[in-house]
Amino acid sequence: MKNYKNIIFAFIAFTTINFNVYSQKTIQNVFDRESISLKGSWNYIIDPYQMGYLDYRQKPFDESPSGKGGFYDNLNNVSKETKVEYDFTNEPTLDVPGDWNSQDQRLMFYEGTLWYKKDFVITPKDNKNYMLYFGAVNYECHVYLNGKKLGTHKGGFTPFQFDVSSKLNNGENFVVLMVDNTRKKDEVPTINTDWWNYGGITRDVLLVSTPKEYINDYKVQLAKDNKNVIEGFVKIDGAKDSQEVSVEIPELKIKSVFKTDNDGFVKFNIPTKN
Repeated sequence: MKNYKNIIFAFIAFTTINFNVYSQKTIQNVFDRESISLKGSWNYIIDPYQMGYLDYRQKPFDESPSGKGGFYDNLNNVSKETKVEYDFTNEPTLDVPGDWNSQDQRLMFYEGTLWYKKDFVITPKDNKNYMLYFGAVNYECHVYLNGKKLGTHKGGFTPFQFDVSSKLNNGENFVVLMVDNTRKKDEVPTINTDWWNYGGITRDVLLVSTPKEYINDYKVQLAKDNKNVIEGFVKIDGAKDSQEVSVEIPELKIKSVFKTDNDGFVKFNIPTKN
C-alpha cells in the first residue's frame, strides 16, 4: 500500500462546503505540478464565416464520417493537386495568454471565429497521465489535438481540461482551437453588456503530467459553526484500492494520516484546540 505524504498548506476559510458529495472537477493545484507550458506565440487565422469548421451544407466537418476537412487538419506542404486554402505556417501570430483585440489592430473590434495553432514536442511516458489544461478561453471553443477533436467548452472565465494520455504522438504534436466570442441574446455575455467582450486564449495553457495515481482534488477548511474542527476531503484518481493520505498543516502542528475508500475518496475531521 502506498503512503501519499502530500503536504497541504491550508488556506482556512469560513465557507460552506458539502463534503458528502464529490463530483469530478478540473485538477487542483495545477501550477505546482509537472507540466509543459504552451504559452507564447500561436499562429492564427481569422474565420468570420467558419469556413474551417462548416461544409457547404453548414454541417461541422468534425461530424462527418471521415472527421476531416477543417482547419484543425493543419495541412501544409501538400501537393499542388490538393486543394487547401489555408496554411497556419505562413499566418501571423498572437501571444498566449492574451486577448486578440489588443494585439492586432485588425482585431480590435472583431467578434466572431478565430483559429489558433501551436506546435510542441514531447516524449510521453507510459507511467504518466497527461492533461491539456486551459486557464480560460473567451467564450466558446472547440479543441483539437493532432487533427482529432477533444471536445468543446463554453464560459470565458473558467478553467477546463482534456485527458490526452492516449492521444499524444511520440515527438511532434499540434493543438488547434476554434475560438468564438460572438455575443448571443440567451448566453453570457448577452447582446447588451457593460464590459468589453475580449476574445482569445486569455489564460495559461499547460500540458500537465501526473503519476497514474494522483491527488485530483482536495479541500481543507474550518467546520461550519465549529472553529475547533478542521474538515475536508481528498480524492485520488487512478487508485485501485484503499490508500493512505497524509494531511499536514505545519503552522498548526497538525499531521494526520487517513485511509481512502476503494474509489480513492476520504472525508476527514481533525480536532484542534486553537
